[in-house]
Amino acid sequence: MLHISNSEKNQVNNNTYYNDFPISIAPMMDRTDSHFRKLMRLITKKTLLYTEMINVNSIVYGSIERFTNECNTEEPVALQIGISDTKLVPKISKILSNTNFSEININCGCPSNKVVNGNFGASMMKNPELVGNIIYSLKNLTDKPISVKTRIGIDNYDSKEFLYKFIRSCTKNGAEKIILHARKAILKGLSPHENRNIPPLNYDRAKSVKDKFHNCKIYVNGGIKTLEDVNLLLNYFDGVMIGRAAWNAPWMFSKIDNNYISRLNVIDNYLDYIENKSKLGYSKTVLFRPIFNLFHGIKGSKVWKQSLNNFSNEHRSLSELFNLAIKIENSKLP
Repeated sequence: MLHISNSEKNQVNNNTYYNDFPISIAPMMDRTDSHFRKLMRLITKKTLLYTEMINVNSIVYGSIERFTNECNTEEPVALQIGISDTKLVPKISKILSNTNFSEININCGCPSNKVVNGNFGASMMKNPELVGNIIYSLKNLTDKPISVKTRIGIDNYDSKEFLYKFIRSCTKNGAEKIILHARKAILKGLSPHENRNIPPLNYDRAKSVKDKFHNCKIYVNGGIKTLEDVNLLLNYFDGVMIGRAAWNAPWMFSKIDNNYISRLNVIDNYLDYIENKSKLGYSKTVLFRPIFNLFHGIKGSKVWKQSLNNFSNEHRSLSELFNLAIKIENSKLP
């Protein structure tokens, strides 16, 4: 009989988990909230979803009820955290042990001033030992897979050696997945928006990481806009993470599961969700945002967006909105 230790069992389970979900949607501030994740889970069951980045201080010292709301999306969902203090690991580990998050992801790639000034995000790349210590502590206090999302460099620190040193510290301390945004981050002089576009993509640098590090999964992120891009990159990488394109064209994810899914059924279910959430005091403006681009690229998309703006500000029946969706889906608009 083959005997497998607990650590080996976790490794087997984690490998199965990663192999089952090679496509994921990136954590995006003001985008991947629980409402957007609700919509995407209606569209696809085989895509790994991420929360927005959450500062561990707000989890440990903030409202537990608010954090609990982040746990309500149907699995698989990964939690992205911003952390730079190893002393918080025992507290955050205890809280996370009672959640259904499939993965804990450490943000080492966000270039915003707010994040950098908080000593986490992309600036963490300069301190691989600290990141390694955080990973090691999390690994020993939770049974959840640990991953790191990072850039290929920051400012003038953009050599292969700098990147390899950082990733080596992550992997030797227990990180099982590295998600590489294939651009370096420029922390001084560029806004977060500019950092998503101006630094050139360098997939070759990301590929060199895949070639060098065989003991963890390497996912790639950055500049991926279509499923054709995804299929091309999956020939080389273990997984692909899609960012803004998921927000701009969410319906493309309906093709991932290889099952027919009706856009009208998704809208119908999401409108029920809106009705229930609005009764609890949630803003309809916020609730409508995830479906804003649901008809991206087809006739009627502009009318749909205008109608959502109107419905956000008026007390009208959601059935009217669903009737409009039927007309757009069936191309019956004039």
